[in-house]
Amino acid sequence: MIIFMKPNKIFPATPGGLHLIGSSQPIVAAPGDDVILPCRVEPEWDAVGKTVEWSRPDLRPTGPQKRVEYVFVYRFRKTDRDMMMDTYIQRTSLSQDGLRRGDVSLTIRNVSLQDQGRFRCFIPRLGIEAELLLVVDPNFVSTTTTETVSHRNLITLTPQEETSRNGESAGHRSRMFLLIPIILFIISMSLLFILVIFSLKKCSTITKFQQNLLSRASASQFGCFGPEQSCDDVDQKSSQTLIDIPDQPQHHGNCGG
Repeated sequence: MIIFMKPNKIFPATPGGLHLIGSSQPIVAAPGDDVILPCRVEPEWDAVGKTVEWSRPDLRPTGPQKRVEYVFVYRFRKTDRDMMMDTYIQRTSLSQDGLRRGDVSLTIRNVSLQDQGRFRCFIPRLGIEAELLLVVDPNFVSTTTTETVSHRNLITLTPQEETSRNGESAGHRSRMFLLIPIILFIISMSLLFILVIFSLKKCSTITKFQQNLLSRASASQFGCFGPEQSCDDVDQKSSQTLIDIPDQPQHHGNCGG
């Protein structure tokens, strides 16, 4: 639930006639509520690209340099998280559409008792500021204007959040484009490996067949057809015969004669 109080307090104007309109009444919410701290420039003024600072004047600066830590800082068209308190980095935002109209209202999500206190809105370019009081009451029951969750998400989307979402989507598509050629390469290498294995098996079969033909041809040449003799035996006996008795007359007959 978003708690929104109608702004009705006008703060000092600039020499150009611009001034901030805030709320003269406290913004009251229960723990866990989402609240909008109203603040806008009048007359309508384009705040896109301008610096907007939200701080808590009740809190003292911390750190060795006593630097002010902000609730929210918008500059250079994005959220400057380095300047913000850690507890508010994920819970605060401005409306991009509102900035175009000079609406610099701050949304705080999931408020707690630690959020109770004064909040200050400051626009350095104009030199004007406004203060509002947030009261967090555990017994509070809202009777003020509320807004639906879907509408709230639309008006609190910041430029940085839009960029982050677009970047995640683009990164996902980029990873998909990178995976496609890798998958195709793996498939190609697998097919090539199968083809090589098939070729090697085929060559091995052809080689054995050729060896068998050569053995039979050798056996036939020396007239050895006995079923008990192998081609290796025929080759060995034939070679021994040719070496041992080169001067003897030629005899025709079986290998056993």
